[in-house]
Amino acid sequence: MSELSGRFHVSQTHLQNAFKGVYGVPVSSYTRILKMQSAALRLIHTDAAILEIAYEFGYSNAGKFASAFQKIMGKTPGEYRKMHGSMEWQ
Repeated sequence: MSELSGRFHVSQTHLQNAFKGVYGVPVSSYTRILKMQSAALRLIHTDAAILEIAYEFGYSNAGKFASAFQKIMGKTPGEYRKMHGSMEWQ
């Protein structure tokens, strides 16, 4: 945000408020949602262990990853994988 606000000569607060006005959520929430959607794709399309996926997305603890994932996706990573089954990339 700092770099963007400097580039566009607006305050960070103005930029954050504009982002929230357009997308309906703060930047941090938006990036968290994107991160969990990407993790969901990894759960569905790979056989990687949940802990491995947690590490890939910046979590050093499977429990914290599961909690964050469930808040966004509505299911734990294990439940999500089981519900959607393992699919091959097409």
